[in-house]
Amino acid sequence: THDNFAHHLNQLEVIKRLHHAYPDIAIGMEMFQKPFQQTLDAYIAGNINEQELLRKSEWFERWRYDYRLYRPILDYARTNSIPLLALNVSTELKQRVLEVGFEGLTPQEQTEVPAEIDRSDLAYIKRLREVFHQHPGSEKRNFDRFVDVQLLWDETMAETAALYLQT
Repeated sequence: THDNFAHHLNQLEVIKRLHHAYPDIAIGMEMFQKPFQQTLDAYIAGNINEQELLRKSEWFERWRYDYRLYRPILDYARTNSIPLLALNVSTELKQRVLEVGFEGLTPQEQTEVPAEIDRSDLAYIKRLREVFHQHPGSEKRNFDRFVDVQLLWDETMAETAALYLQT
């Protein structure tokens, strides 16, 4: 859970044990958006401090959860020179897909969309429908666009991790 410090401490313990067994790891982080990968790289390299990381990644505008929940993981990564991967799609692209769908994106925006968007998992779509209806005003919004944004989010994270592993 994003706001449960104990969960993040458990994640850190898993990371430490994985790092001990497999030193050549990276840590993928949903809370950082892809346009800010260079900021993460600069932080791990020691070229910017924590305050600059938060400012340059626009943490408080884009993620909004208390940074202190994640600090131990980021500190461990920096201390051990473990790469951090900005997994998430930009807020701007998510908003555009919500507004115009994939078909309404400009050619430039389409370059930011993962190569594959898999709509075949009907159980996934069913779970999304349940989540969609838990939000107030859902009957006034477009479910298909909601699915598009979730697929964009999930597929971007998966593609980013896969491309990192390939390289």
